[in-house]
Amino acid sequence: MKKPIPSLAIAATMLISPIASAQVSFGGSPVGLSEYKSTLPAAPVHVMPAVDALTLMVEDAERLAAGSKRQRFGINHATDFTLDNSGVWSTLANGDRVWRLGIECPGAFSVNFEFNTYVVPEGGQIFVYNPLGHTMGAFTAASHPGHTVLGVGLMQGDRITIEYVEPASRAGQGQLRIGQVTHGYRDSFDMAKGFGASGSCNNNVICPISVGYEDQIRSVARIVVGGGDHCTGSLLDNCAHDEVPYFMTANHCMISNPATWVFAFNWNSPACTPTTNPGMNQTVSGATELASGAGSDFALLLLDDNLPDAYNVFFSGWDKSGTAATEVRAIHHPSGDIKKFSIEEEPVITGTMSGAQCWHVQGWDDGTTEPGSSGSGLWDQNGRFVGQLFGGQASCSFNFNDFYGKFSVSYPNIDQWLGNCGNTVDGINDIVGIEEFGVLAGVSVYPNPNVGIFTVELPSSLTSTIQLRVTDAMGRVVLDQRSSAATQRVALDLGAAAEGIYNLEVISGGARSVQRIVVQR
Repeated sequence: MKKPIPSLAIAATMLISPIASAQVSFGGSPVGLSEYKSTLPAAPVHVMPAVDALTLMVEDAERLAAGSKRQRFGINHATDFTLDNSGVWSTLANGDRVWRLGIECPGAFSVNFEFNTYVVPEGGQIFVYNPLGHTMGAFTAASHPGHTVLGVGLMQGDRITIEYVEPASRAGQGQLRIGQVTHGYRDSFDMAKGFGASGSCNNNVICPISVGYEDQIRSVARIVVGGGDHCTGSLLDNCAHDEVPYFMTANHCMISNPATWVFAFNWNSPACTPTTNPGMNQTVSGATELASGAGSDFALLLLDDNLPDAYNVFFSGWDKSGTAATEVRAIHHPSGDIKKFSIEEEPVITGTMSGAQCWHVQGWDDGTTEPGSSGSGLWDQNGRFVGQLFGGQASCSFNFNDFYGKFSVSYPNIDQWLGNCGNTVDGINDIVGIEEFGVLAGVSVYPNPNVGIFTVELPSSLTSTIQLRVTDAMGRVVLDQRSSAATQRVALDLGAAAEGIYNLEVISGGARSVQRIVVQR
């Protein structure tokens, strides 16, 4: 059972697309894209100042050369657009009112913004859409109960329309102020390679290289920081194992109030190769800073709400002993890209960066890190979190010298939240809505890995119908079949499935076995 998050969480939560569980974006259609749009006056368009993308990219390159792993993708414009001083109001036949405002960032790849005042009465709805008909919303009073700010994620293109529908019975009760608009000068919608086209040496998290770290992968999220930058971070378990959404990232990512940051979970390619963008639909907004410090470049946040059940996240375990790992793994969003996996099979050593006490990864054996990877976790050979990325020189062309702030140094500053229960915690899953099962022993799968044709060996003692269900790294069911109780061998045909890692559940008579299987060609 999830426990309530502490009352310290005091900002907004947002989903970019409608999700059935704990959703804050509720679907629907904006009036401005309906059959009534021809009856509405044109929405006035505020054109933002021009942006010199070339100069910004030169600045970014200088930051990269200095070892920064935080990635800037957009430039922020301060604004003061309200329901009173901007946009246009229209009254519908039923007496409801509609307010619409257009915003254009000339030449932008994407536009995102922040509601620095967000008060929506019951029945009110907010939508965001572009000329292509892409829509976000509806955002409503239930999107952020008790909070008055909301960060809104990226919309493709250089022009958006913001629409607010206010019921006649609630006339004048809404309050909205758009305090910041972000011009995306990097292409966030490069569907062929994912955001930012990270280096070709990076590995998608579904690839066989990540076997054994499937849980830790589900703890990692990409962050839109301050509207225009990207970092990465990870959910951490605590000694009470009560699923409080503590989230670790880097101190140098704390360039703005995290109340309007946007966190994207499970943005993973469903195939090892080629990289495929499944859409970013598991997103929340808002967090509170609990503690941060330069001594190990850490920042511990509390997300403003529990994660929706459908996200199936993992709260990562950790090791605060200060013992150097014999080998490590990194899970991150390089260049803000789809989630990637890197591996170093040699021990880390103690090092420093800008005075921070760090674990020094001397070189990556496979994969790398890039700007956008800042704040991402480092896991040891036991799958436990031991640090977060500060910076370094590593790239696909020079894969050496990355520095991760030591978790052992950070811990005395955060133990009041994570607790004191020894040096190690192993982490917990957040798989809800599933019956409690006993352990089904005696299940084996072979050959594993293989090209997609598996044999499942079942115990002869089963007396109930057997269900075999295969899910991919995103939790999507790719095969679901049943066999009679007398069956002892079942063939699973995943020949048409993409190369990668899958979970096989075998359920019979109230008992369950979960096996990891790998399609490798």
